[in-house]
Amino acid sequence: MSWAMKIIKNYLLLNEENLKTTDANIWRLSVLRSILLMAVVLTSAIVLHSSYTAYVQELYYVLYIIIGFAPFLFTALAVGIKHIKIASALLVAIVLAASLCIMSFTIDLPSAQYGLLFLFTLPIIVRVVYGVKASIAAMLFNLVPYYLLINNVKLSPLFGIDITLPYTHTYLASLLFLFFNFCVPMAVLRVMSSLEKQSEHNQLQSRKLNKLVKGYQEIFNNGGTPSFFCDEQGRILQANKAARALVKKFRPNSEYIQDLFTLTLPITRGVNQTASIYDNPEQEFEIQPASLMHHKKQLIHCHDLSANKKSLMELDAFKKQQYEKHYFNELTGLKNHHFWKKAESSDSIFNRHIILLKLSNLREINLQYGYSQGNKLIVNVAALLQNEFASNVKIYQFPGAKFLIILNANQLSSHTIEHYLNRKLPATIAINLGNSEVDHTLKWRAGHYHVSRDVSVDAAAECCSIALSQSTELLPYMSFSANTVKSIRENTQQKDRVKALLDNGCLAIYLQPQVSIDETIIGYEVLARLKEPSSGSILQPHQFLPLVEVNQWEVLFTQKIIDATLSLLDTWPSNLPRVPVAINLSGPELLNDLFYEKLLRRFSESPKLCQSLKLELTETSVLASHNETKRRLTSLANVGATIIIDDFGTGHASLSQLIDMSASVIKVDREFIDRVETSERHRKIVKMTLDLAKSLEMQTIAEGVETPAQLSVLKEMGFKHFQGFLFGKPAPIEYWSNAIKAQA
Repeated sequence: MSWAMKIIKNYLLLNEENLKTTDANIWRLSVLRSILLMAVVLTSAIVLHSSYTAYVQELYYVLYIIIGFAPFLFTALAVGIKHIKIASALLVAIVLAASLCIMSFTIDLPSAQYGLLFLFTLPIIVRVVYGVKASIAAMLFNLVPYYLLINNVKLSPLFGIDITLPYTHTYLASLLFLFFNFCVPMAVLRVMSSLEKQSEHNQLQSRKLNKLVKGYQEIFNNGGTPSFFCDEQGRILQANKAARALVKKFRPNSEYIQDLFTLTLPITRGVNQTASIYDNPEQEFEIQPASLMHHKKQLIHCHDLSANKKSLMELDAFKKQQYEKHYFNELTGLKNHHFWKKAESSDSIFNRHIILLKLSNLREINLQYGYSQGNKLIVNVAALLQNEFASNVKIYQFPGAKFLIILNANQLSSHTIEHYLNRKLPATIAINLGNSEVDHTLKWRAGHYHVSRDVSVDAAAECCSIALSQSTELLPYMSFSANTVKSIRENTQQKDRVKALLDNGCLAIYLQPQVSIDETIIGYEVLARLKEPSSGSILQPHQFLPLVEVNQWEVLFTQKIIDATLSLLDTWPSNLPRVPVAINLSGPELLNDLFYEKLLRRFSESPKLCQSLKLELTETSVLASHNETKRRLTSLANVGATIIIDDFGTGHASLSQLIDMSASVIKVDREFIDRVETSERHRKIVKMTLDLAKSLEMQTIAEGVETPAQLSVLKEMGFKHFQGFLFGKPAPIEYWSNAIKAQA
C-alpha cells in the first residue's frame, strides 16, 4: 500500500517538497486535484446508483445529465501546472452546472434547495483558485440563492424536464454532505498544510540567519584586524576587540576615528588611505572603509602596515635570493641561459664564435649508473670545461646537458671548429662506483656560429641550435649555414602545406586496376594523391608520404583515405563493374586503439563492406610483424575482412609470420617481377613464392607487370591475377568510367 500512497501523494502534490514550496500554482493545483479526486471517489456510489435507477425507469435524459459531468471531471483531473486556469474554470463550471441542474430540473422544492446550498461553496473555491476579488463577487452572487431560499421560491422546471428519482433527496443530501464535509475541508487543510510548512521553513531560516548574524558578530568582535563601526561624521559607535586594544594603547579618549588617526582624506566608501596614529608616526595603518549602507553606518577596517614591514623585508630578501637562483644553475653554479640573455647583447657577441655543446650520451649514463651519478658527472664536466678553457672564455649552462661557450675571433683563427673542440673537450671521465672507478667515454655534439653580422642573442643561440640539430654521429661538430636554414624552412613549408591539404580534405583518390588471366578487371587498388585546390596540381606520393611517416600522421592520413573510399563506393558509377577496392595500411594506424576499434566496428556491422573493401598491409613496415598488429589483423579477418600482404618478399615478415597475419592474398613485389623474364634467380624466387601461396591456399597477385613478355612468363608460372602499368596507370575513377563508355 505504501507505493499506492506514494503515487496519490505525488499526484495530489502532497509530498514534502511541494508542501514547502512558495509557488501559488503548486498548492492551487493540489487543492483542485484534491477536491476533484475526492468528488469522484466519494460520489462514485451515488452516480452509479442514480444512473442505474434512471436506466431502470427509462429516464434516459437523467442518465445523459449524470454521465455528461464525467468528461469535465476527468479533464480537470488530467490537466497539469501549465493549464491550471483550465482546471480552475472546469471546477467552477462543474459546481455551477450541478447547482443549476438541481434547481432547474427538480420539481420537489426541498430537493431544489439543495442546489442553492451547493452554490454557497463557490466563494471558498473561487478564493483558492482566482483570488479575493473573485471570491467577493461569488459572495455577492450568492445573495440570489439566499433570497430564493428564505422565500421558498421554486424555479419552474426547465424544458419541462424532471430529473427527480425515488432517492433524489438521499442523493442530494449525501452529495452536499460529502462536498461540505470532505471536499471543501480537504481544500482548506491543503492550504493550511502549505502555510504551516512554509512557517516552519521560515522559522528554520530565521534561526539560521540569527546564527549567521551571531557568527559574523563573533568574527567582527574577535577578528585580528582592528575594525570600527562609525557614523557619517566618524563617531566611533562600536569597536571590535583588536580596535578597542588599539584605542586603549594609543588614544584612550578617542571619540572619533579622526582622534586616533592622522587622516588626510575624508572617510569615503571604497577609498583607501594610509594614516598613522597621532604622535606615533611609525605606526602606519591602511584605512579601508568597507561600507556606508545601513542606517548611515560605515564599517572601517584598519590594516597594520608597520607589522608587515618585517615580512616585506624578508620577502624582498627571498626575492633577491630567487632572483640570483634564476640566473645560475643550481647544480654546477654556472651562469645559465637566463643570465646569457640578460648579460649579453648584439654588440657583446659581434665577431665572436659561439659554440653550443651537448653531452649526447648523458641519457645512457643515467640509465646505466643512475641519475645521481649523472648529476655528479655534469658537475665534473662543468669543472673540466672551466679548467680547460681560458679565463676570458665565457661558459653558460643551457637546459638539456648543454653548455654555451663564447670565444674571441683570434681563439679560432688558426683552428677549425673540429680541431679546436677535439683538443679542448674531455674524451672520458671517471665515474666513482663506490669500491671502484670506471672511465666512461663522453660523446659530444656541437653547433657553431660565427657572429659576423648584427643579430640578437636569441637569434645567435637559435643558429647554434640549428647547427647542433644537423650534427650526426659521423659529423658531431657542425657550423651554421644559411643553406641549412633554407632547407629547414623549405621542409617546414612543405610539411605545413601537406598538413593543410590533409586537414582540408584535399585528397584525390586514384585507382589502379587488378586483372584476371583474361585481362578482365577484378578489382582496384586505391592510391592516394594530394590535390592543390587553387592550382589543381597533384602531389605525388614521394612528395608527401615521407612527411606523413616522419610526423606520424599515418592515422589521420589512412582515416582520410577510408572516408574518401567509402564515399567513392557510395557514388560508384553505374557503368563500372562492382568490383572490390583495396586500401593500404602501413602498420602504425592499426596500433591506434580508436582507429582500430572504428575499423573493426565498420567491418563487423557491414557484411557488404567486407565484400567491397580489402586491406593491404605493407610488409616493408617494421610494425607489420608486431604481435599486436598480427592479433588485430586476425580479428579483422575473423569478421570477414580480406587481408592482403603487399610487397611480399622485401620486408620484415618471415614464413611463420606470414601464417600469423591471417592474410588470404599475397602481392609479389615488383622488384622480383621486373627481372622475371631475364633472371633465372628471380624466376625461381617468384615460383617459390607462388608454390608457397598455393600450399597455404592463398591467392597471389603479380605486381608491377609492365611488358607483355613479363605477363607471358608469369602466366606460364601459374599466376592468375596481375597489376601494373601494362593494364593501366593509377587514375581517377572518372577516367575508368569514361574508358568503359569509349569501349561501348
